Amino acid sequence: MSNRKIALITGASSGIGREFATFLAKSGYDIIAVARRRELLESLASEIQVFGTHTKVVVADLSTGVGVKSVIDEASNVDFLVLNAGITRAARVGATSGDEIARLNTLLATGVVDVCEAIVPKMMQRKMGKVVIISSIAAFTPMPKSALYAAAKSYVTSYGRSLNLEVRKSGVQVCVVCPGYVRTELHQQAGLTHLRERVPNWLWINPEDVVEAALRGLHKNKSVVVPGAVYRLARPFLSSTLAQWIWRRTTKRY
Repeated sequence: MSNRKIALITGASSGIGREFATFLAKSGYDIIAVARRRELLESLASEIQVFGTHTKVVVADLSTGVGVKSVIDEASNVDFLVLNAGITRAARVGATSGDEIARLNTLLATGVVDVCEAIVPKMMQRKMGKVVIISSIAAFTPMPKSALYAAAKSYVTSYGRSLNLEVRKSGVQVCVVCPGYVRTELHQQAGLTHLRERVPNWLWINPEDVVEAALRGLHKNKSVVVPGAVYRLARPFLSSTLAQWIWRRTTKRY
């Protein structure tokens, strides 16, 4: 790496992670790009080279302990940490094996916490550092047939909110970003392509909207931000019976 600041992004091969990598490369960061698909990471590295960025490609499966450790090893001196790797999961109760549940929790929740527990204290010692945790609007509303996913997002959102309060006077900033439906390939990979037609266009946001919301949140030292005006307006009402009925009707996963 050069003398530039360093940003590590998980799930950097596409969607929100790729948008973060591109933005931070433009902003003068060298990049450590982490994901499972080497060819997409190498494509990213080639694209952002134009900004004078050195990119280190790290192929890792963050649903495993080995993958999480590889991120911790690489992130020891990073200035900007974006924990974005994830999948969406739709399954009825009882349809997911114990091993699948463990891997999902590692990817979306406990692995994220493990990285923060290892890296944030080092940032606090240097009195500087930024951490963005990509969660989901699912942290605020029940999601039948996606209970495992919603629970994992609730876990990591709660952790990030508390961490923000703990470290905010140390020079370290932590922001949890909770987007709704984002135009990425995430739903296609989960076999939920029908949501593209079923969910109204006004409920979809773009990856750049997520990045912009995260940056605003960091600037204002907010613990949680929700990208998209519709979602920000709806968030206080998501626990109501009427809102949950409308949400389930609009975003039905089966």
